[in-house]
Amino acid sequence: MRLVALALTVATVAAVGAAERQWQTGTWVDVSTKRQMLDFGPGASGFGPPNAGLQMRALADVRVFVLETETQRLELRDAVSVGKRSIDVVIGAPVTFALDKNTAYVRDERGVEHKFRVTKKTLLTESGPSAQRYAALGSGHLLREVSADGRYLMLEDGSRWEIHPRDRFQTVDWERDASISVRTTRPEDGFDHEIVNTQVDEGVLAKFVPKR
Repeated sequence: MRLVALALTVATVAAVGAAERQWQTGTWVDVSTKRQMLDFGPGASGFGPPNAGLQMRALADVRVFVLETETQRLELRDAVSVGKRSIDVVIGAPVTFALDKNTAYVRDERGVEHKFRVTKKTLLTESGPSAQRYAALGSGHLLREVSADGRYLMLEDGSRWEIHPRDRFQTVDWERDASISVRTTRPEDGFDHEIVNTQVDEGVLAKFVPKR
């Protein structure tokens, strides 16, 4: 009976905590996975249950998620056992989350909460490169036009893109109707998107040029 009562108390506290969180909405803009050895510290047992032998290090899949709101960009980190996926993410899809200091709680499509560590917060100012936002991130795009020097691209939705100078030698040879994917990336010289021609497996740095 005591165990049952304790379990009910824990469940109630968790439900109250979830209800009191300040939930926000954003958009998934990137996700990456890197396999590496992690040090769990003295007495830790990695991802499995405690055992007789101390397992202080274990191979893990470290996943880094990036989401954006109207005002900020957040990088979230999660370490799971090899081959395990804590949450499925679709680039360009909406996400519901809540912040508590350096912890982010994210709801998946079933409403289940997942806990991540916030590793980076970046404010998106009106003068910053992400202020001019492109809303159709992801795959499924088609290339419609390429300028003669490879500096500008236009996609099937009418969006226009300026290509980083070092990458124009690639885009100058891209062909009309090639399959294109668009995602955000770490800004470099004001170019904060990556456009990938999936037919030739080439990616270039770009920045969105909004219509005036």
